[in-house]
Formats: sequence, structure tokens, C-alpha cells
Amino acid sequence: MTDKRTILIVENLNVTIKNGVTRFPVLKDVSFTIREGERWAIAGESGAGKSMTMNAIAGLLPEGSTEYTGSILFHEKNGEWMDLLQMPYQSRRSFISEQIAIIFQDSINALNPNERIMKQWGDTIRLHHPEMSNNDVENHILDQMEIFGVRGGHETLHRFPDQLSGGMRQRIAIAMALESEAQILIADEPTTSLDAITQRNTIEFIRGLLDRRRWTLLFISHNLGILQYMCDHIIIMKDGRIVEQGETEELFQSGKEEYTRQLVSETRKIMGDHEVCDE
Repeated sequence: MTDKRTILIVENLNVTIKNGVTRFPVLKDVSFTIREGERWAIAGESGAGKSMTMNAIAGLLPEGSTEYTGSILFHEKNGEWMDLLQMPYQSRRSFISEQIAIIFQDSINALNPNERIMKQWGDTIRLHHPEMSNNDVENHILDQMEIFGVRGGHETLHRFPDQLSGGMRQRIAIAMALESEAQILIADEPTTSLDAITQRNTIEFIRGLLDRRRWTLLFISHNLGILQYMCDHIIIMKDGRIVEQGETEELFQSGKEEYTRQLVSETRKIMGDHEVCDE
């Protein structure tokens, strides 16, 4: 079997948020390595540090009130390694926007309610592909609508977000997030605000998308059932630290740490005695 290329190394990452003279450590010695094509999950209760880890990698924490130690190493397609934390803030944000696609928890609300879908989607494409003509942009959007299962063609594109269903808005938001030539997809609680049917459809959609495009995934959720279904590796976090990490099935069947076993047990109680990933 060919060894997969290592694409992201987070090493001894510590993050402290400053508020005046007070400092709050929110991530403590976080370390993990992700290889190309792997599907990683970060799990834990509210406040465990899941989204904070995503925000640190994605350069979304405020510059003036955040302190870092450690490193976040990203392997570019040309073979060079970049330490994101050593880059100037604005350069880091620009670099990350091209390398990492992000689906936020509130993606369906990320669309501007005062602009039609065509305008928003078109602006996103032009940001990443300024060489495309208006006609090319329109044809590209129509092609993407077919791929992403967004129905209605031009009629949908000329609507405002609140005129579409939550599931339709979510698919459009995901499609727009993936317009960059990203190597990694980060999904931060992407189905929390959806009803059960739309949630399941969205999970299946993201999974199929990963199969087709062979992206590397970092999926963040408190829902261990979804994470077991989606990911082959998992990181368990508590109080800003990694409690345990490894292959998902191994941790679900025989986690070494009590906290891991407790999370799995609670998930089984909610979903029943059958396997967590059963649908």
C-alpha cells in the first residue's frame, strides 16, 4: 500500500485568549497528524476545545487577543511545509482560504439575506477564479447545482435565501465553501441547526462528496454517532486537551480512557444498544 502524504501536523499547540490583564488558556499541548485522504473527527462535550482547535487551524481567532505557542504545519502541493503560526496574520488568512474549505455550524445562515443566490455564488467564484467571464461563471454554477443536488436552475438562483428550504440553503452554502482549490475540508457541527431528515441527507451528501473528490476531512461534532459513521480517525477532547486519539472503531470498542468510554456509553444509551453507526 502506498504511504499517504502527511498534509497537516499540529504540534504542542497552546492557545491563550487575553481579556485585559486576564489570560484564559483554551488549548493545551494539542498534537495530531493528518494524512491526505484521511477522515478525522474531533469530539467532546461543549467547551472541550473542538471549535477552538478548528478556529486556530483556520486562522479565525482574533489577532490582538490571541497568544499561540507550538506549530501548525501545512504541507503544500509543491512539497514545501508552511508553519501557519509563523505567517503574518493577513497572509495566513489568505493562504488558509485557498488551502482549507470550511463548513460552519451556521452555514445556512451565512448567506446574505439581502442578496440573490446568483450574486452571492458568483462573487464567491470570482474571488477564487477572477479570470472567469460572466457566462463561464453562470455555466459553472448551473453545473455545480446539478452536482450538489440544488434544484430549480435559474429560478432558484434568482431567489433570496429565505425563499429556499433549510436543506437547499445548506447545500448552496457547502457548494460555495468548496469553490476554492482546497486540500482539506473542515466541517464544524454542520448539521446542528437542521431537522432530522435534512441532517441525515446532508451527512450523506458530504460523505458522497468526499468519496468523489477524495478530500481530507476534519469533522467536528458532539454527536459521536455521526462521527463514527463519517470518520476513520477520532480525537477526544476535554477542557482544551486531547484525552485520547486513534482509529474510530478501536476507540469506540475499547477506549483506554474513562472519559472516552463514558462518551461512547452515553451515545449508546441515546441511540440504543445496537452499533452507534447503525441507521
